[in-house]
Amino acid sequence: MFGGAERASGRCDLNRLVLPEPVWILDTGRIGEQAQCRTLARALGLPFRTVPLGPDFAPPAQWPETTGLRLILSFGNAVQAACALRESCQIRPLVVHIGRPSHIPAKDLDLIIPLPQDDYPPGPNVLKVAWPLNGARLTPKPENTEHQRHAGTIVMYGGPSRHFRMGLAETRRLLTFARALAHANQEPLHIITSPRTPPDAVVWMQKQVKACGGVLHLFQSDEDLFGGFLKTGNRFVVTADSASMLAETWRSCAPVWLFPLPRRQTVMSRLQQGVDALGLRPLRYWLIRRGILGSGANFTHWHRTLIRSGAIRCADLHLTEQDLRWAPVRHQADTDLMRCRDRILALPGLLSGGNSELTAPLGHEGPNLTEALL
Repeated sequence: MFGGAERASGRCDLNRLVLPEPVWILDTGRIGEQAQCRTLARALGLPFRTVPLGPDFAPPAQWPETTGLRLILSFGNAVQAACALRESCQIRPLVVHIGRPSHIPAKDLDLIIPLPQDDYPPGPNVLKVAWPLNGARLTPKPENTEHQRHAGTIVMYGGPSRHFRMGLAETRRLLTFARALAHANQEPLHIITSPRTPPDAVVWMQKQVKACGGVLHLFQSDEDLFGGFLKTGNRFVVTADSASMLAETWRSCAPVWLFPLPRRQTVMSRLQQGVDALGLRPLRYWLIRRGILGSGANFTHWHRTLIRSGAIRCADLHLTEQDLRWAPVRHQADTDLMRCRDRILALPGLLSGGNSELTAPLGHEGPNLTEALL
């Protein structure tokens, strides 16, 4: 598990005995969150285990034996349990949190990795990333895979979410755009639904897709249609509700089109916008950093940053056929996972004995896209 560092130093053998599983992932029961935690844990190259949380993300009735625990990875609502676990340990483990640590002072966490859509203030222990970690790799994915891509235009259809509305009107526009995109590139059209796709939208699309010669694939938990199309799709259309699908399709190196959706406005989001409009964002961020106020999400800012950078394009019904044949000139560097790994391995006290050979070199520059999100 320790790779070259283990062969280079006998101290790692001792650490393996003392630290059988130095990394714990707190399991929230949410597949997407756990996938990102496992991606990060594997990148560290250290043994890890997953510890299920109780109802409502509460700590389990009894924690496993914590001897050897050095790093806790938490995501979203698991942050409270992560802090409780740390307090129960004789040797203080590090806590690295992915996402927004709601109502937890930033100083209480060793590293915070907000998702790119998170409206969280910068700080010395905050590491901004350009994409969610879904599909992230330490080594760059080869770009010359055109010979493998033959499936055509692939639509990743999500559904209504906490941040976006998606009804029949949006579905009509999506299908109209997808037809035009597939026609302009003279390729077949496939639409994949998700667990959040409303039944009435499925029924409507089943009738419409036949008329346009497309194929509708209904989501099935026991089949990885999405994974297969990631390898073979010529281009992708992703509805704005899914940050994870947007990240995975972009990392496929194929052209990605974002289909915009109308935003949901809540009392809190309106209040946040009002506070910022009055020039009080520094005060809001001050309260968030101290755990007094929770933070929200800003998908609009993230999506606009991606589009302006040329990483993706925005779906528009008025584009010409030439526009619809767009492909990025060059795929932007994807260093998010490497930067996260390097930052975590550089945290003091990660392993007993201070084995410096397990610490990756620092100094990797983040992509300009990350800087634009700050």
